[in-house]
Formats: sequence, structure tokens, C-alpha cells
Amino acid sequence: MQPSKLLYFYPNWSTFVQKDLDILESNFLVVKHQFSLESKFKLPIEFFKQFYFLIKNGKKAKVVVVQFAGYQSFIPVFLSKFFNYKTILVLGGTDTVSFPSIRYGGFRNKSLKPFLVYSLKHADLLLPVSETLVETDYTYQPNDFPKQGYKYFVPSVQTKYKVIYNGFETDKWYINQKETFTFITTAANLGSRFGYELKGIDLIVSIAERFPQYKFYIVGGHKINHVTPPNVIKLGLQNGNELAELLATKCFYLQLSMSEGFPNGLCEAMLAGCIPIVSNVGAMKMIVDNVGYILTQKNSDLLEELIQKAINNYSVEQHAQARERIVTAFSFEARKKALIYEINALIN
Repeated sequence: MQPSKLLYFYPNWSTFVQKDLDILESNFLVVKHQFSLESKFKLPIEFFKQFYFLIKNGKKAKVVVVQFAGYQSFIPVFLSKFFNYKTILVLGGTDTVSFPSIRYGGFRNKSLKPFLVYSLKHADLLLPVSETLVETDYTYQPNDFPKQGYKYFVPSVQTKYKVIYNGFETDKWYINQKETFTFITTAANLGSRFGYELKGIDLIVSIAERFPQYKFYIVGGHKINHVTPPNVIKLGLQNGNELAELLATKCFYLQLSMSEGFPNGLCEAMLAGCIPIVSNVGAMKMIVDNVGYILTQKNSDLLEELIQKAINNYSVEQHAQARERIVTAFSFEARKKALIYEINALIN
């Protein structure tokens, strides 16, 4: 029996996209299409290309999966009423939040918001990677909304949703001899208008000055346009093997973001045995559980206390505990099983 045809839209290539494609291609006949969001001036061209793609492929498709709600999900959801396929939106974070203080988030963008709202209301199924993307209290810093999540910003959305956590293959990541009391974080787009504060790099730079005896590595830091102390080592983006080798030797992983969904970087670092120190946003408190440290408020003094506590309580066993947390709780197979089940339940 021939597998069902599935169309897959994504905004940019990433390991997250590749992993979901691996899952989908093992069970469906997948035809993929990139909807580039690199330039708002090219959006009309992207809409035209997507429309043509759907006219060509939509009639025989059973389901359309769109990576993130936004501009890229509008036409697939709209045309589903004519082509009779089902639409699934994978929600990742940006598409469910608003942070005016740093000009970040889909619901802050007035031109994007109508596309978000229509897509969320009229899709057949929403698959957020964390419960916090649906609706959650937000207490990490006081400059934005007291709640985040798409239901907070659009309470009228009644679309069925199912939370499916990200999943991770463990073989790529390993623990090597750790450089005692080294700190590392990974982040992209640190040269953007919001990236520096969004990813908590401002906190890392401020705290590095208080711990001059320790090294703070920032992967993606080559894009930073701020003065940093000499113990902050700014690295370029690393390929998969380079990143695995780098994380394997570092002691602590810092993820001090103002907003996150279910961060892959955190989980990959924990698989490499990095002890996590994270902000209390998104799914991170749940991910870390009792094997790391939670910064409850965006405050340099509190972070200094937390880092000192992590250093004082350090033991070699914590590296294996961090890895085991991801291995047991967030496997690739668990996401695969849940994702295939939800798609089949929708189309059969």
C-alpha cells in the first residue's frame, strides 16, 4: 500500500527540521518546500512560490505540516478548505509570544499577527513543543506581559492541540574530560536587534566580569557587537561534530533566555554532560528538573549567587546525571511515536 502524501513547509534549515523530516519520511511520501523569511520585501515572491507549489501538489495530499505558525502557514491553511487536506502547525516559541521590550515575538508584530491568528484558528491540529506555548504565567522579568502563549493573546482559538516534546538521538553526544568550572552557551542571530538580550548574553557578559578566573564560551558570539571582558571567548557557529566535541569538555551550560520554547541547545548540552543553569522560562525548568539550577528572575546578583552555589555543590557525578535526564525523558523515539500517531489519527 502506497504511503499517504504529506507536504512539509519550513522557514529555514535546522537540525530540528531534519529530525522531523526523518520521522515523517519514514512513514509518509513527503514533498517539502522552504518558505524563506529572510527578507520581508521578498514575502510576495515567497507567497507566490508557495501558492504555485500547493496548486501543483495539494490535490493529492492528505496532510500538510507547517513548521511554525506565521506567514508560511497562512496559504496552506486557507487552501485546505478547497483541497480537503488536513493542516498541522508545529509551534516552536516565537509564534506564541510577545516581548515588546526587545521587539520580539509573533504577536508583537502588527503585520504578522493577522496571519498568526488566522492560522491558529483554522488549522486542524496544533503541535506545540511545550505546554508553556499554549498559556503560562511569566515572571522572569517585569517589562512585558504577565502571561505568554497563544491562548493568552488569542483566547478565541479553539483548535485542538497536543503537546509533543522535542526528542533527541543520543549517540552523537558524549562526555569527555571536563575543564573544571568552564561555562558555555550556544546562540544564533546574536547580531540581530533582539538576539543579545533575548538569549541572555547581556547577563553572561555581566556575570563574567564577576568571575574573571573562569572562562565563558559563547558559540555564535562572533556576531556580538558589544564590548566583552577577556574571559568571554566568542566563537563562530560550529558544525555538528565540532559542537559535540566542544560541549563534551565544558562543565556548565548557560541558557539565560528571556523566551524559549523547548530549546534543542540545552538538551544537546546536557547530553554532553553539561550541568545546566537556566532561566525560568518556557520548558526549561521542566527539562532541567532536579539536575541543574534555575534563575527565577533576570538579575545579575541572583545569577552570581546561583553560579557560586553551582560551583560549591559541584560533583563529577552531575555530568552523567544531566545526560541521563535527557536520555530517559526526551528520546527521539518518543517524539516519533507521538508525531506519527497524531498525524494518522487526523487523516484516517
